Amino acid sequence: MDAKLPLHKVVPLFTLPDKYGQPQNLAKQRGREHLLLLIMRNGIDAQAYLQRLAQRAEEWPQLPARGIVVVGSEDAAGPLGATPFTILIDGEQSVCARFLPDTANVGLFVLDRYAELYQQWLGTDVEELPSAADVDGWMQAIAMQCSI
Repeated sequence: MDAKLPLHKVVPLFTLPDKYGQPQNLAKQRGREHLLLLIMRNGIDAQAYLQRLAQRAEEWPQLPARGIVVVGSEDAAGPLGATPFTILIDGEQSVCARFLPDTANVGLFVLDRYAELYQQWLGTDVEELPSAADVDGWMQAIAMQCSI
């Protein structure tokens, strides 16, 4: 599967509403925290995967880092459960179209605090994404690299 976004370039920045309807602007986050973006098309059930990531993410505020999940709608995403990640609603699927190739239903993107893409994984299902331990390793590595 060919990626749409080149590594070591700034990703397209966007504004989407969170699950409470409040607009969240990715550009305003630049310089603050490293980001893990999980972007899903409608119909992907990521609850179990998010729970595994959440267990690892407990230490991310010390990096500083945080996770953002982009879904088409809360209903289409299925039950997300309690998660420490910010949930953004991409009702028009515009972010999905910019980040995911047509053959991918889900993508995981690791960004430094300036929105530079360090790693990405694409798949048709969350089971094709890396383990929570691997993702945590990437977040830790970016934090160490950016502190040098």
